[in-house]
Amino acid sequence: MHFQYILDAAAMVIVAMPPARAMAHDTAPAPTTTASVVTSAPAPTTTASVVTSVRQTSPLDTASASAESPEPRVRVTVDSAQSRIVVTAGPFHVPAMSGHMAHMKGMEGMDGMKGMDGMEGMEGMEGMEGMEHHSMSRFMRFDWPVDGWMRGFRVDMTDAAGKPLPRTLLHHLIGVNLDRRQIVYHAVERLFGWGAETDPVKLPSSLAVPLKPGEQLGMYAMFDNQTDRDVEAYLRLTLPYEPTKGNRLTAVLPLYVDVNNVIGGTTTFDLPPGKSSKSFEFEIPTSIRVVAVGGHMHDYGRSVRLEDAESGKVLVRLKAKRDKQGHVEEVGRFVFGFNIDALHLVAHHRYRVVGEYDNPTSETIRDGGMAHINGAIIPDDMSQWPALDPNDPLIQKDLASLPGNYQGSGSRDQGAERAPRGEIPPPEAVPEPCHLNPEP
Repeated sequence: MHFQYILDAAAMVIVAMPPARAMAHDTAPAPTTTASVVTSAPAPTTTASVVTSVRQTSPLDTASASAESPEPRVRVTVDSAQSRIVVTAGPFHVPAMSGHMAHMKGMEGMDGMKGMDGMEGMEGMEGMEGMEHHSMSRFMRFDWPVDGWMRGFRVDMTDAAGKPLPRTLLHHLIGVNLDRRQIVYHAVERLFGWGAETDPVKLPSSLAVPLKPGEQLGMYAMFDNQTDRDVEAYLRLTLPYEPTKGNRLTAVLPLYVDVNNVIGGTTTFDLPPGKSSKSFEFEIPTSIRVVAVGGHMHDYGRSVRLEDAESGKVLVRLKAKRDKQGHVEEVGRFVFGFNIDALHLVAHHRYRVVGEYDNPTSETIRDGGMAHINGAIIPDDMSQWPALDPNDPLIQKDLASLPGNYQGSGSRDQGAERAPRGEIPPPEAVPEPCHLNPEP
């Protein structure tokens, strides 16, 4: 298989975040997954686009948002001729953050960010510059509308007239699958991640992420308006898919494992002076082939590695590239390949992820550390993927930690409206902007 396809597969589920100090340019981290069968209306078979308009309730993760605020709308368009789904959301009123806020260093009040892959526990990141420009959306839900598997993703931002907005306005967007569990954790799947520096991803036609018609998906976004003017923005998420009928597809799913993951809580940890390490041991319920991996660390990170906990053998080590001050500029990626080249992890065998740091200061850095590995994986037997149990207290805790405190199945009745076949409502048909307040 062409090497670029392997890189694309890795990018599909590996969007490694740059160091926390540079969060204005962070790339959103990658997903994780499980299985649950949901039946729904069949996919459209005509070449005309079918539009589903979904009204969302209070899509802002800000306690001060007015109850009378107009509601942004989520609209799902199926273009069966091009085999793509377009999800539009908006309008969002993103406030400008002028220079007088640059002195803000306190990060209190970030609790709403728990539950994002790699972003949990942001309430403990006091002293992190660059976050004062950020505004958070609430969780916006939609259903997977076709009998086909997802082959990639692309995110664009426009104004009401459809004119592109700067990519840096969107700090990150996280896609979530509410109907599948992660392979390691009792948490719902983070399906994809997008950041200001993420390029569009499209897998080759033989590889795709398995989804069923009616499967409950959703997304949430963080905006980063560093200009001196307010911006009215619309999100446009494009999801190419491959029809399942008549096609033999290989399922590619995400892997996520963190050295300090706490579902619904914090993944950051304190960094003592000098060299230190933190690790987490885990088992997987079904054997998998790891196609590629990437990592994420904060400043002063040295490496994050995956090893066999029973033999001590290092399976892969991802080194951090640091500047002279110890600031992490990037964390390495490694592509194993498909088939016999893939790294085989065996069910019910103990593995360990280890993060190593070297803090050159004489002080303990509170919540300064984070280390996780993301990967693209192919299950040996998809039928053995752990089922999602909605009554699992950890699953419920994870859902409650999504921005806006999403409560799960209660949001299934969305008041969907189907527009005439082939008609896409113009921007002016969308309600007035729903205002986003800056994080405290």
